[in-house]
Amino acid sequence: MRRAIAIVGPTAAGKSELGREVARRLGLCVFVCDSVKVYRDLDIGSGKPSAQLQAEVPHRLIDLVDPDAPFSAGDYANAALSLMPHVPGVFVGGTGFYLRQVAWTPSTLREPTHDDEGDAPTDRVPVDVEATWREAERTDAGAMWRALDRIDPTTASQIHPANLVRLVRNLWLCEHFGKPVSQVRAADPPAPRLALLLVVLDPGPEVLVGRIERRVDAMLAAGWRTEVEMLRAAGYHAGHKSMQSLGYRQMLDLVEGRTDLASARAEIIAATRRYARRQRTYFRHQFPGANIHTIASAAACPWDAIDTFHSGGAPGAESIDR
Repeated sequence: MRRAIAIVGPTAAGKSELGREVARRLGLCVFVCDSVKVYRDLDIGSGKPSAQLQAEVPHRLIDLVDPDAPFSAGDYANAALSLMPHVPGVFVGGTGFYLRQVAWTPSTLREPTHDDEGDAPTDRVPVDVEATWREAERTDAGAMWRALDRIDPTTASQIHPANLVRLVRNLWLCEHFGKPVSQVRAADPPAPRLALLLVVLDPGPEVLVGRIERRVDAMLAAGWRTEVEMLRAAGYHAGHKSMQSLGYRQMLDLVEGRTDLASARAEIIAATRRYARRQRTYFRHQFPGANIHTIASAAACPWDAIDTFHSGGAPGAESIDR
Protein backbone atom coordinates (compact mmCIF):
# COMPACT_ATOMS: atom_id res chain seq x y z
CA MET A 1 0.00 0.00 0.00
CA ARG A 2 1.28 3.47 -0.88
CA ARG A 3 2.52 5.50 2.10
CA ALA A 4 1.91 9.14 2.92
CA ILE A 5 2.95 11.50 5.70
CA ALA A 6 0.53 14.21 6.82
CA ILE A 7 1.07 17.17 9.15
CA VAL A 8 -2.36 18.19 10.36
CA GLY A 9 -4.14 19.91 13.22
CA PRO A 10 -6.42 22.82 14.10
CA THR A 11 -6.12 26.21 12.47
CA ALA A 12 -3.35 28.49 13.81
CA ALA A 13 -1.50 25.53 15.35
CA GLY A 14 1.63 26.13 13.25
CA LYS A 15 1.29 23.09 11.02
CA SER A 16 2.24 24.95 7.81
CA GLU A 17 5.65 25.88 9.21
CA LEU A 18 6.24 22.36 10.54
CA GLY A 19 5.03 20.83 7.29
CA ARG A 20 7.51 22.89 5.30
CA GLU A 21 10.30 21.83 7.63
CA VAL A 22 9.37 18.16 7.16
CA ALA A 23 9.27 18.66 3.39
CA ARG A 24 12.72 20.32 3.41
CA ARG A 25 14.26 17.57 5.50
CA LEU A 26 12.86 14.76 3.36
CA GLY A 27 13.31 16.50 0.02
CA LEU A 28 9.57 16.56 -0.68
CA CYS A 29 7.08 19.14 -1.84
CA VAL A 30 4.08 20.23 0.23
CA PHE A 31 0.68 18.85 -0.75
CA VAL A 32 -1.57 21.58 0.63
CA CYS A 33 -4.69 20.06 2.18
CA ASP A 34 -7.00 23.05 2.54
CA SER A 35 -10.50 23.58 1.17
CA VAL A 36 -10.00 27.34 0.66
CA LYS A 37 -6.48 27.41 -0.77
CA VAL A 38 -7.74 25.43 -3.78
CA TYR A 39 -9.42 28.64 -5.02
CA ARG A 40 -7.46 31.18 -7.02
CA ASP A 41 -7.40 34.74 -5.65
CA LEU A 42 -8.53 33.72 -2.16
CA ASP A 43 -5.06 34.35 -0.82
CA ILE A 44 -4.95 36.47 2.32
CA GLY A 45 -7.92 34.97 4.16
CA SER A 46 -6.81 31.42 3.41
CA GLY A 47 -3.26 31.99 4.61
CA LYS A 48 -1.90 30.90 1.25
CA PRO A 49 1.93 30.62 1.22
CA SER A 50 3.77 33.61 -0.23
CA ALA A 51 5.67 33.44 -3.49
CA GLN A 52 8.90 33.40 -1.49
CA LEU A 53 7.82 30.39 0.57
CA GLN A 54 6.69 28.59 -2.57
CA ALA A 55 10.08 29.26 -4.13
CA GLU A 56 11.81 27.76 -1.09
CA VAL A 57 9.56 24.70 -0.88
CA PRO A 58 7.30 23.70 -3.80
CA HIS A 59 3.60 23.71 -2.87
CA ARG A 60 1.05 21.74 -4.87
CA LEU A 61 -2.75 21.43 -4.81
CA ILE A 62 -3.37 25.16 -4.44
CA ASP A 63 -4.96 27.56 -6.95
CA LEU A 64 -6.74 24.67 -8.68
CA VAL A 65 -9.99 26.41 -9.67
CA ASP A 66 -11.58 29.84 -9.99
CA PRO A 67 -13.79 31.05 -7.11
CA ASP A 68 -17.01 30.33 -9.02
CA ALA A 69 -16.11 26.73 -9.90
CA PRO A 70 -17.66 23.73 -8.14
CA PHE A 71 -15.11 21.77 -6.14
CA SER A 72 -15.52 18.83 -3.78
CA ALA A 73 -13.47 16.56 -1.58
CA GLY A 74 -13.68 14.02 -4.39
CA ASP A 75 -12.13 16.54 -6.79
CA TYR A 76 -9.32 17.09 -4.32
CA ALA A 77 -8.73 13.35 -3.90
CA ASN A 78 -8.57 12.87 -7.67
CA ALA A 79 -6.06 15.71 -8.02
CA ALA A 80 -3.90 14.40 -5.18
CA LEU A 81 -3.95 10.76 -6.30
CA SER A 82 -3.05 11.70 -9.87
CA LEU A 83 -0.12 13.75 -8.57
CA MET A 84 1.32 11.35 -6.01
CA PRO A 85 2.86 8.77 -8.41
CA HIS A 86 4.88 11.51 -10.09
CA VAL A 87 5.68 14.04 -7.35
CA PRO A 88 6.61 12.95 -3.81
CA GLY A 89 5.10 15.13 -1.13
CA VAL A 90 3.85 15.50 2.42
CA PHE A 91 0.24 16.50 3.09
CA VAL A 92 -0.06 19.64 5.19
CA GLY A 93 -3.28 21.30 6.27
CA GLY A 94 -6.39 21.29 8.36
CA THR A 95 -9.11 19.99 6.04
CA GLY A 96 -9.37 16.50 7.44
CA PHE A 97 -12.25 15.50 5.18
CA TYR A 98 -10.08 16.11 2.11
CA LEU A 99 -7.29 13.96 3.51
CA ARG A 100 -9.70 11.18 4.39
CA GLN A 101 -11.02 11.18 0.82
CA VAL A 102 -7.47 10.67 -0.40
CA ALA A 103 -6.70 7.94 2.11
CA TRP A 104 -9.85 5.84 1.64
CA THR A 105 -11.50 4.44 -1.47
CA PRO A 106 -14.95 5.94 -1.99
CA SER A 107 -18.04 3.89 -1.38
CA THR A 108 -21.14 3.97 -3.57
CA LEU A 109 -21.81 7.37 -2.01
CA ARG A 110 -18.58 8.88 -3.23
CA GLU A 111 -18.00 12.58 -3.20
CA PRO A 112 -18.81 14.00 -6.64
CA THR A 113 -16.00 15.02 -8.95
CA HIS A 114 -16.00 18.05 -11.21
CA ASP A 115 -15.78 16.10 -14.45
CA ASP A 116 -18.40 13.41 -13.88
CA GLU A 117 -21.45 15.51 -13.12
CA GLY A 118 -24.56 13.57 -13.98
CA ASP A 119 -22.89 10.15 -14.14
CA ALA A 120 -24.79 9.00 -11.08
CA PRO A 121 -28.00 10.32 -9.51
CA THR A 122 -26.29 10.97 -6.19
CA ASP A 123 -23.40 13.02 -7.58
CA ARG A 124 -25.12 16.39 -7.45
CA VAL A 125 -28.06 17.60 -5.40
CA PRO A 126 -30.86 18.70 -7.77
CA VAL A 127 -31.09 22.46 -7.98
CA ASP A 128 -34.73 22.58 -6.91
CA VAL A 129 -34.07 20.34 -3.89
CA GLU A 130 -31.17 22.50 -2.74
CA ALA A 131 -33.14 25.70 -3.26
CA THR A 132 -36.03 24.36 -1.16
CA TRP A 133 -33.80 23.39 1.74
CA ARG A 134 -31.79 26.61 1.56
CA GLU A 135 -34.99 28.62 1.79
CA ALA A 136 -36.15 26.54 4.76
CA GLU A 137 -32.85 27.23 6.47
CA ARG A 138 -33.05 30.93 5.68
CA THR A 139 -36.43 31.28 7.35
CA ASP A 140 -35.70 28.87 10.22
CA ALA A 141 -32.03 28.53 11.18
CA GLY A 142 -31.19 24.93 12.04
CA ALA A 143 -34.11 23.48 10.05
CA MET A 144 -31.86 21.35 7.85
CA TRP A 145 -29.98 19.74 10.72
CA ARG A 146 -33.20 19.04 12.66
CA ALA A 147 -34.77 17.45 9.58
CA LEU A 148 -31.76 15.21 9.05
CA ASP A 149 -31.71 14.31 12.75
CA ARG A 150 -35.30 13.10 12.48
CA ILE A 151 -34.57 11.02 9.39
CA ASP A 152 -31.04 9.82 10.14
CA PRO A 153 -29.71 10.74 13.60
CA THR A 154 -26.50 8.78 12.98
CA THR A 155 -25.53 10.95 10.03
CA ALA A 156 -26.78 14.15 11.68
CA SER A 157 -24.52 13.53 14.67
CA GLN A 158 -21.50 13.66 12.36
CA ILE A 159 -22.34 17.01 10.73
CA HIS A 160 -22.17 20.46 12.27
CA PRO A 161 -25.48 22.37 11.98
CA ALA A 162 -23.68 25.16 10.12
CA ASN A 163 -22.32 22.84 7.40
CA LEU A 164 -25.18 23.39 4.97
CA VAL A 165 -23.40 21.79 2.02
CA ARG A 166 -23.14 18.39 3.73
CA LEU A 167 -26.57 18.70 5.31
CA VAL A 168 -28.42 19.29 2.05
CA ARG A 169 -26.51 16.50 0.30
CA ASN A 170 -27.35 13.98 3.01
CA LEU A 171 -30.97 15.06 3.13
CA TRP A 172 -31.13 14.48 -0.60
CA LEU A 173 -29.44 11.08 -0.29
CA CYS A 174 -31.96 9.98 2.34
CA GLU A 175 -34.74 11.00 -0.02
CA HIS A 176 -33.10 9.34 -3.01
CA PHE A 177 -32.58 5.98 -1.29
CA GLY A 178 -35.80 6.11 0.72
CA LYS A 179 -34.00 5.29 3.98
CA PRO A 180 -31.30 6.66 6.26
CA VAL A 181 -28.15 7.18 4.24
CA SER A 182 -26.13 5.81 7.18
CA GLN A 183 -27.63 2.40 6.40
CA VAL A 184 -26.51 2.66 2.78
CA ARG A 185 -23.00 3.62 3.82
CA ALA A 186 -22.82 0.78 6.34
CA ALA A 187 -23.59 -1.71 3.57
CA ASP A 188 -20.79 -0.37 1.36
CA PRO A 189 -17.99 1.01 3.56
CA PRO A 190 -14.89 2.68 2.13
CA ALA A 191 -11.53 0.88 2.31
CA PRO A 192 -8.07 2.29 3.02
CA ARG A 193 -5.79 2.91 0.06
CA LEU A 194 -2.95 4.72 1.86
CA ALA A 195 -0.83 3.85 4.86
CA LEU A 196 -0.75 7.13 6.78
CA LEU A 197 1.63 8.57 9.31
CA LEU A 198 -0.30 11.42 10.88
CA VAL A 199 1.44 14.10 12.95
CA VAL A 200 -1.30 16.05 14.71
CA LEU A 201 0.06 19.41 15.93
CA ASP A 202 -2.33 20.50 18.68
CA PRO A 203 -1.07 23.04 21.24
CA GLY A 204 -4.45 23.03 23.00
CA PRO A 205 -7.39 25.44 23.01
CA GLU A 206 -5.86 27.85 25.52
CA VAL A 207 -2.87 28.51 23.28
CA LEU A 208 -4.97 28.67 20.12
CA VAL A 209 -7.20 31.47 21.41
CA GLY A 210 -4.46 34.07 21.21
CA ARG A 211 -2.98 32.68 18.03
CA ILE A 212 -6.33 32.84 16.23
CA GLU A 213 -6.84 36.47 17.21
CA ARG A 214 -3.36 37.43 16.04
CA ARG A 215 -3.83 35.51 12.81
CA VAL A 216 -7.11 37.29 12.00
CA ASP A 217 -5.61 40.70 12.84
CA ALA A 218 -2.59 39.97 10.62
CA MET A 219 -4.88 39.07 7.71
CA LEU A 220 -6.88 42.26 8.17
CA ALA A 221 -3.69 44.30 8.28
CA ALA A 222 -2.46 42.57 5.10
CA GLY A 223 -5.46 43.85 3.13
CA TRP A 224 -8.08 41.13 3.47
CA ARG A 225 -10.92 43.62 3.04
CA THR A 226 -9.42 44.93 -0.20
CA GLU A 227 -9.00 41.36 -1.46
CA VAL A 228 -12.70 40.65 -0.88
CA GLU A 229 -13.67 43.95 -2.50
CA MET A 230 -11.71 42.91 -5.58
CA LEU A 231 -13.35 39.48 -5.59
CA ARG A 232 -16.78 41.08 -5.34
CA ALA A 233 -15.94 43.51 -8.15
CA ALA A 234 -14.91 40.52 -10.28
CA GLY A 235 -18.41 39.10 -9.90
CA TYR A 236 -17.95 36.58 -7.11
CA HIS A 237 -20.71 36.61 -4.52
CA ALA A 238 -22.37 34.73 -1.65
CA GLY A 239 -23.90 32.26 -4.10
CA HIS A 240 -20.47 30.83 -4.79
CA LYS A 241 -19.22 28.15 -2.42
CA SER A 242 -15.79 29.76 -2.14
CA MET A 243 -17.28 32.98 -0.80
CA GLN A 244 -19.04 31.05 1.95
CA SER A 245 -15.70 29.89 3.32
CA LEU A 246 -14.78 30.68 6.90
CA GLY A 247 -13.86 34.35 7.13
CA TYR A 248 -14.79 35.19 3.56
CA ARG A 249 -18.51 35.12 4.25
CA GLN A 250 -18.05 37.52 7.17
CA MET A 251 -15.79 39.79 5.12
CA LEU A 252 -18.35 39.74 2.31
CA ASP A 253 -20.97 40.93 4.81
CA LEU A 254 -18.60 43.77 5.69
CA VAL A 255 -17.92 44.71 2.06
CA GLU A 256 -21.62 44.64 1.22
CA GLY A 257 -22.55 46.77 4.24
CA ARG A 258 -24.34 44.21 6.37
CA THR A 259 -21.92 44.54 9.28
CA ASP A 260 -19.07 46.69 10.56
CA LEU A 261 -15.38 45.84 10.89
CA ALA A 262 -15.43 45.21 14.64
CA SER A 263 -18.39 42.84 14.34
CA ALA A 264 -16.90 41.02 11.36
CA ARG A 265 -13.61 40.58 13.20
CA ALA A 266 -15.36 39.24 16.31
CA GLU A 267 -17.45 36.79 14.31
CA ILE A 268 -14.46 35.53 12.32
CA ILE A 269 -12.55 34.88 15.54
CA ALA A 270 -15.52 33.12 17.15
CA ALA A 271 -16.21 31.02 14.04
CA THR A 272 -12.53 30.09 13.74
CA ARG A 273 -12.43 28.95 17.35
CA ARG A 274 -15.48 26.76 16.73
CA TYR A 275 -13.87 25.34 13.62
CA ALA A 276 -10.65 24.58 15.50
CA ARG A 277 -12.64 22.58 18.06
CA ARG A 278 -14.22 20.52 15.28
CA GLN A 279 -10.82 19.95 13.68
CA ARG A 280 -9.35 18.65 16.93
CA THR A 281 -12.21 16.16 17.23
CA TYR A 282 -12.03 15.08 13.59
CA PHE A 283 -8.36 14.16 13.61
CA ARG A 284 -8.81 12.12 16.78
CA HIS A 285 -11.58 9.93 15.39
CA GLN A 286 -11.62 9.82 11.58
CA PHE A 287 -8.37 8.03 10.73
CA PRO A 288 -8.58 4.49 12.10
CA GLY A 289 -5.48 2.46 11.41
CA ALA A 290 -3.24 5.48 10.89
CA ASN A 291 0.07 5.79 12.74
CA ILE A 292 -0.81 8.92 14.76
CA HIS A 293 1.56 11.12 16.75
CA THR A 294 -0.11 13.97 18.63
CA ILE A 295 2.27 16.73 19.66
CA ALA A 296 1.82 20.02 21.46
CA SER A 297 4.62 21.87 19.69
CA ALA A 298 6.85 21.60 16.65
CA ALA A 299 9.78 20.95 18.98
CA ALA A 300 8.21 17.57 19.80
CA CYS A 301 8.06 16.49 16.15
CA PRO A 302 8.65 12.69 16.01
CA TRP A 303 11.55 12.84 13.55
CA ASP A 304 12.70 9.28 14.16
CA ALA A 305 9.22 7.91 13.41
CA ILE A 306 8.95 10.10 10.30
CA ASP A 307 12.36 9.04 9.00
CA THR A 308 11.60 5.36 9.65
CA PHE A 309 8.20 5.55 7.97
CA HIS A 310 9.55 7.51 5.00
CA SER A 311 12.33 4.98 4.46
CA GLY A 312 9.85 2.10 4.43
CA GLY A 313 10.35 0.79 7.94
CA ALA A 314 7.66 -0.52 10.25
CA PRO A 315 5.05 2.19 10.86
CA GLY A 316 4.99 1.69 14.63
CA ALA A 317 2.15 2.37 17.04
CA GLU A 318 -0.04 5.34 17.82
CA SER A 319 1.54 7.66 20.32
CA ILE A 320 1.11 10.98 22.05
CA ASP A 321 4.32 12.97 22.27
CA ARG A 322 3.77 15.92 24.55
